[in-house]
Amino acid sequence: MTECIHTLLSAWGAPTADERASATDASIGPDFCYSDPRTPAPITDRDDYINYIKMFAEMAPGAEAKVVNISERDGSARATVEFGMPNMPAQRGQYFIDIKDGKIARIVGYAGMGEPS
Repeated sequence: MTECIHTLLSAWGAPTADERASATDASIGPDFCYSDPRTPAPITDRDDYINYIKMFAEMAPGAEAKVVNISERDGSARATVEFGMPNMPAQRGQYFIDIKDGKIARIVGYAGMGEPS
């Protein structure tokens, strides 16, 4: 069930537009929705999502997003992701993901690990 998560997040570090598009197409369903702290509104269009992750690749060449842990239950998953940037300490965040028919339907990201304030 979680292969689609690894595939989608691998697109963040893909060096070419074709590789980002291919990984995205292999992982998202027809009613895909993405949001994180940097999106002004949820992204529901495939091309808008690909353009969003393109900005990551352009702003941090050589960076990658790597899934380091996944918990899953009843068609949903929580993924801990490490964003590795060249010459910078890695940052971690979490995504909560709904999966339908082996594809990501909804993915919501949060910065950090939810540390108590």
